[in-house]
Amino acid sequence: MRLRLIIIILSVFAFLSASAGGWLYYYSYREAVFEKRESDARANLNLLARQVSMHLSEHVKPVKTLSVTKEIVNALLMTDLETIYRANKLLDLFAATMDLDVAYLLDKEGVTLCSTNRNAADSFVGKDFSFRPYYQMAIQGEGATYLALGTTSNKRGVYFSHPVTVGQGDGEIIGVAVIKASVEFLESTLMMNQEAVLLFCDPQGLIFMSNVPAYRFKLMHPLSEEVISALIDSRQFGNGPWAWTGFKKKNKDLVADSTGKRYYSSILPISENYPGWHLISLREQKKIHKDVTQPLIQLIGSIVISVSIIAGIVVFVLYRMASNELARRRKAEENLTLSEQRYREIYHKTPVMLHSIDTEARIIHVSDHWVEVMGYRRSEVIGEHLTRFFNEESKRFALDTNLPKFFSAGFCKDIPYTYVKKNGETMDTLLSCCALRDSQGRILRSLAVSVDISDKNRVQKDLEKAKEALSKYSLDLEKQVTQRTAQLESAQAKLKNLSKNIIASQEREKELIARELHDHLGQVLTALRIDAVWIEKYLAGMDAKAFNRANQMGSLIETTIQDVRQMAYRLRPRVLDDLGLADALDSMVLDFEKRSNISCVFQQDNVPVIDKAIATALYRICQEAMTNALRHSKAATIIVKLKTDVKGIVLTIEDDGVGFDLNSPDTIPGIGLESMSERAGLAGGKLTITSEPGRGTHISCKVRIEKV
Repeated sequence: MRLRLIIIILSVFAFLSASAGGWLYYYSYREAVFEKRESDARANLNLLARQVSMHLSEHVKPVKTLSVTKEIVNALLMTDLETIYRANKLLDLFAATMDLDVAYLLDKEGVTLCSTNRNAADSFVGKDFSFRPYYQMAIQGEGATYLALGTTSNKRGVYFSHPVTVGQGDGEIIGVAVIKASVEFLESTLMMNQEAVLLFCDPQGLIFMSNVPAYRFKLMHPLSEEVISALIDSRQFGNGPWAWTGFKKKNKDLVADSTGKRYYSSILPISENYPGWHLISLREQKKIHKDVTQPLIQLIGSIVISVSIIAGIVVFVLYRMASNELARRRKAEENLTLSEQRYREIYHKTPVMLHSIDTEARIIHVSDHWVEVMGYRRSEVIGEHLTRFFNEESKRFALDTNLPKFFSAGFCKDIPYTYVKKNGETMDTLLSCCALRDSQGRILRSLAVSVDISDKNRVQKDLEKAKEALSKYSLDLEKQVTQRTAQLESAQAKLKNLSKNIIASQEREKELIARELHDHLGQVLTALRIDAVWIEKYLAGMDAKAFNRANQMGSLIETTIQDVRQMAYRLRPRVLDDLGLADALDSMVLDFEKRSNISCVFQQDNVPVIDKAIATALYRICQEAMTNALRHSKAATIIVKLKTDVKGIVLTIEDDGVGFDLNSPDTIPGIGLESMSERAGLAGGKLTITSEPGRGTHISCKVRIEKV
């Protein structure tokens, strides 16, 4: 019994311990999850508040820029149709470029002179807006921002105004420039995707924007009649009435609506441009509890009942694990914070120009090196459009080409831009950029690095100038070479004509000498031969010694006649003039074979009648080649070929002699080879000599001819 009692007591103690431990674990886990969700919610609300503040202040500088344009000032000074027309066109361009709801111009009395909605049913032209606070502040010399419901258009918007002045410095205020941007973009892009109920309220608690349409233009808490009357008189949010939402504050962080549903509440103020305006986040308590507790209950509900005894044993371990997990998470958060701090330090301290832009191409971050190089203060850069710091060419390229391409692709590399520093100096850079996206893949901002290549470009330009100068010098040199070449060709042509004339003159002289030898000297010798025969016959029976002497004289005269005929033939063979080149070559080959121990063969085609000068040149080339073969080659056979092809006539002389090395430095072309080459060139042909030691010599002359 005592043992049973002890077991029961231990069981009850274990059950109670397990239950207590289970409750402690559940409570600790729930508190940790609540703390994490609250931390995430506060961080998200802080980010949202900064984004709302940024968007509600993004047109402060543009309206200031609009107020100093020439068209706006002239429209207020002259107010004629031409100036009004130009001002309207400028407002149209400004509204289209900045994606504005409307832009308009008020005169000194608050009456609208120009407006982008001038042709619409809700046109502002001629309307008096002097009651608006943004007009009253601007006419006093200060720019203003103002959130309100349009009295004419009945549309919500944020108004930006700035005085228009003439003269330098604090000149005379002659009107007010105003632009109005829609707030629906904030609701559709920043608020609609949030789980919590978001309320953007004025200082009195009137809800101006919300991701729940039913709450718009309602009151967070009841207002007194005096405050309601002041709201009606201001016409800021229409004429009312503005119903109460029914929200009641239960404690510091908890509110309840008219149905009793409770919400965790967080409130953050907006920027200093909108004093009293604040952003409220309402997160449904029941839903948060359900999201936290339901998964836990579903997971351990039935298991806790069935294993409560075992849970009692391990509850302490689980509790310790939970504590360790929380400690680990806190450590991870601390490490994350430290890592973020290190990243920011690296971002700002790295000696490279780094910057980040939002989806509107406005600068949101720049590194210390960026502002140091450009010469600006960080406050002068943040919020400005990136292209403000480019020269005109780079600005057009960025707006027309590269920025749309980057926001489409999400990256770009080595894009050439020219920055303009604050002191007016320019700097050539190569910009590379990548996009940072959210979980849906939408681009949030960019991270870009710009590398200074000004020195490199200067060196490149100097190199291009040097290349240009070298090219100019080369062209001039080429021109001089062309001129000298033309002069040389002219001299060569003259020399060729001179050589041709000399050879022609030599041939004429040879022909004349041959004719003189044949006709005159030959006839004289023949007459002497006849006289010698007569004397020989006359002395036949008279004087034997005189007879023998006359006989010897006749034989000598006969030999002389043969020598004269051979000399005349070699100087100018009559067969070349009478029968043509082929027969002349055939006769010459036969004569060489008779006068030497070399076998000479002549082969020919049906060669047409050709020009006398060409025939003479080919004959002399063959004569010189055979003479060289006879003197130097020690050949046993010489073959002469005269053939025709589609281009002209071809003369070849081959021998099987000792040959020679054409490329040897010891080989010096003789007068005969040069004479053959010169004759071939003068005849309009080409002479080719091929020879190797021990393999004979091959000489070919090709001449283009026209048949005669």
